[in-house]
Amino acid sequence: MNTSHEQSRRERGQEHSQGRLVREQGLITSCALDVIQTVAQQRGRPLQPRDRMALKLLTPRNAALMVKGNKRHLGCQQVSFEILTDDPGLGTYRLVPVGVHVLNPETQWWSDEYGIGRFLWNLYLGEEPVDGMHRILERLFKLPGQDLGPAQTHMEVLGQEHDIQASVRPDLDLYIRRHKGSIETSLRRLHRSGGLRRASELGLDTQGQGRLALVFGKSRRYAVSFAVERA
Repeated sequence: MNTSHEQSRRERGQEHSQGRLVREQGLITSCALDVIQTVAQQRGRPLQPRDRMALKLLTPRNAALMVKGNKRHLGCQQVSFEILTDDPGLGTYRLVPVGVHVLNPETQWWSDEYGIGRFLWNLYLGEEPVDGMHRILERLFKLPGQDLGPAQTHMEVLGQEHDIQASVRPDLDLYIRRHKGSIETSLRRLHRSGGLRRASELGLDTQGQGRLALVFGKSRRYAVSFAVERA
């Protein structure tokens, strides 16, 4: 009994010093909320909505949380990309995100400004950026796989990486590797797939900027609205 107890104590001590990976959704969410709250306090203004949304959507599948002693280390990878469309007879346009929206069954849509005009999404652990953009187009924009070939939709990683590292709190460090990319497709293809809706049909308040919107999430409670600009 004493030997077993001593071995268990040593193992806990080794884990305490070397760190352990945590896969619990509640702890990952808690870390993300700590980042959002602390940055708002330190800067006197909140994170951009696109960053807040990306942090809130962290899961064990797309984030790594290591606890070492009393310190938490939260890391993830993201891809930020622009969406360009080219249609014969219509010309070339850029879809610029201008708002994030959350549906409340009682008060309808809550809206906030999106920040800079690039789409931002979390990558799965170990996922390549171009594979992540492929997954986003297929699952969120409902673009079928056969429309994602080189002749239909072109996806490119621009070779620009931006590492974000911050000691958010004495007990919490944040690490983000953000990739930049570009997607070239067509408005006709996106409309045909049913991935985009008119913002006015959903009743979204876009301050007159957003014409189109992408609705996503299992309960279809989240949306990003887009302005359509000449490229």
